[in-house]
This record gives sequence, structure tokens and C-alpha cells, in this order.
Amino acid sequence: MLNGSYSKLYPTASCECIAAPAPYDQLLSVKELGMDMHYAEISLLTCAKCNRLWLRYHYEIEAFTASGRWYLGTITPEQATLLTADNAKRTLEGLSWYYFGGSYFDGRIGRISGTIWL
Repeated sequence: MLNGSYSKLYPTASCECIAAPAPYDQLLSVKELGMDMHYAEISLLTCAKCNRLWLRYHYEIEAFTASGRWYLGTITPEQATLLTADNAKRTLEGLSWYYFGGSYFDGRIGRISGTIWL
């Protein structure tokens, strides 16, 4: 679990990171949460421009071509304090929307909500 120090990070009202997935050099790692039971890598990121918190869920089966996929959703500081590798997928699935992308989707990027199918 994260400590309460992230509760002081409040995003600005408007930032390009919310209109489209921010470039990876704009999203800074706050904490690596490890792997969940599906062997997905879970990270907590923050936008360098607006301090918005992002949950990144990255899953791939290295033995299979085009299996890589990532999911990226903005979360509140309160959600971040409760975040663990084990509840990250469920947290994303509960958001009103999140981004998806990766080789599994033929390099396409989009917005979706609901269940993440692995």
C-alpha cells in the first residue's frame, strides 16, 4: 500500500494527458506495485505536467507474438492509497473509462470501460 503522501497530488483541470495517453516521458513512475496473479506488471504513474495519477496494467505472454497489451486509467489519490497489485485489475475495471493499447490490439489505442479480458 502507498502512504498518504500522494493525497496531496491534485491534477489541474485540463491537461493533454487526459485527452490521449500521455507520452511515456510525461508519465513518471511513482511506485512499481509488482505482479498480480495473472503475471501482469502494475505501476502507479503521475503526469509530470498536471500531477494526475495513473494506474498502468501491462500484460503479455512472452512466448506469443502480439500478446502485449496495456491499460491505463486515471485514479484518485484515495484509490492510490488502497492500490495493490492484487486489486489493480479490479480498480481499472471499476473506472468509468481507461485507455488500452499494445501489440495485441495491432498497435491501436482507444478508450474502453468494463472487464479486462486476458
